[in-house]
Amino acid sequence: MTAQPRTTVSKIMAGTALSALLVGGGVGGALFATTDAPERADYAITAPMHAIQKTEIHDPEDVLSAEDEARMLHEAPRIQAPDTVQQLHYIVFAKNKDNVKDTLEEYLRDNRPDLIGKDKFTDGVLIVGVGLDPRGAFINAGEDVAAQLDLRESSHLDDSLDAIKPGVKDNNIPAGLFAGASMATDTAGLADTRYDNAVENRWAAVLGGGGGAAAIAAAGAAVVGTTRRKREQTLAAAREDLDFISKEYGELAGRLDGIDIRANSLTSPLAHAQMRSEWAEVRDRFLNLYEQVESFGGLTASSEPEQILSRATEIGAAATVARQVSYAEDNIDTLFKLEHGDKTTRESEVIALRKDILAAQGSVADTSSGLYQSFAAAHADAERLLESSTAPDFLERYAMLLDDYQSALTALKEQQFSDVKDASSQPSVPTIYEQNYRPGYGYSNFVPFWAMQTWHSDAIATQNTANSSATSTTFSSGFSGAGGSSSF
Repeated sequence: MTAQPRTTVSKIMAGTALSALLVGGGVGGALFATTDAPERADYAITAPMHAIQKTEIHDPEDVLSAEDEARMLHEAPRIQAPDTVQQLHYIVFAKNKDNVKDTLEEYLRDNRPDLIGKDKFTDGVLIVGVGLDPRGAFINAGEDVAAQLDLRESSHLDDSLDAIKPGVKDNNIPAGLFAGASMATDTAGLADTRYDNAVENRWAAVLGGGGGAAAIAAAGAAVVGTTRRKREQTLAAAREDLDFISKEYGELAGRLDGIDIRANSLTSPLAHAQMRSEWAEVRDRFLNLYEQVESFGGLTASSEPEQILSRATEIGAAATVARQVSYAEDNIDTLFKLEHGDKTTRESEVIALRKDILAAQGSVADTSSGLYQSFAAAHADAERLLESSTAPDFLERYAMLLDDYQSALTALKEQQFSDVKDASSQPSVPTIYEQNYRPGYGYSNFVPFWAMQTWHSDAIATQNTANSSATSTTFSSGFSGAGGSSSF
């Protein structure tokens, strides 16, 4: 460690004694009263319900198997729909235009002109389908069906389109189309949605119709309640952070030299350059807190709320850095014990690594594959290492195990996680100053399986959000048939 950080630590301790420093009835109301409250019964769909008797499947590129089609026809009568719905048509396109509805229009005009007119779809028709390249779900209907089932620019249409997507994403097109048809014809759910919208619209009318005392009071109470809860949460967090700083900051400052000496005394391969860089970074951020923490003056967890709230952001940032140094100290101590032959620490780390290996191995379905066997070999090495935790060559063997395991994980990533399209997105591991760090993380780019899984889940969620689109209800030709589509 350089002389400059040591001098700064001395300044912290001698110049301040930080532990001691920090311890110590109007128009709207009338409108509301004179506007009838919505009654749930008024929004019920009372049309006779029936099992759809006529179901056809259109699969021009033979995407579906014979078993798929048989299953779809068998399950279709389970869908209970208003008697307005006379025909259900499932359609699957292997290739389609960006606006999948254009492909639908062209297909029907060329092959089933009885289902489409000049401007509208034929009455009594419900169409539920998907295009696979590019992916897009679509639901369209005759005017009578669309009016009864609210399939024109509505949340019900959005929900029905979304219901198709999970099944298709899982390569289970029949399930996706059945889910979309079921949602589109769910009259009970649609009635609830219409009722809820009516309630919301009534409140909107009241609040927009003069801002009467009753309406404003209700809205104001909600805003004040939310603001008060947020304030209380911020205050509670700031008090907790102040309490932590008052107890730990000065003590950490006093130990910082020792932590730094221990960190720089590590000699095993696990104390790699990246780890040392992470420690230096958090150490220097901690040293730079001196003036900020000193500026808190006599603030304690029992100080006046307004005083604490005015510094809440700075308090939170200071506490975060202090906690990170505390975590780094624990992790450096673990590495030190590992290097110096502490049997309990060595066994604990091998057991944790073995658990991760077993999880990775369990994710490989083909037990005869080379990848599965690589994980099996890594597991066997971990077992042998556990039995010889006091051996002189323990650290070298531990590092070799990490290398072998990382090679298998790299192959696993290529095989199972290749659906992440963003090439710049890569899995990362906790740093030395994070609570869930373990020795070996980052060594030779080692990323444990649990971290790889977390990265994959987050990347796919982000990818799906980016790829999703709002419902489109227009056709390029100007055709105005009811329904819409949504890409995914």
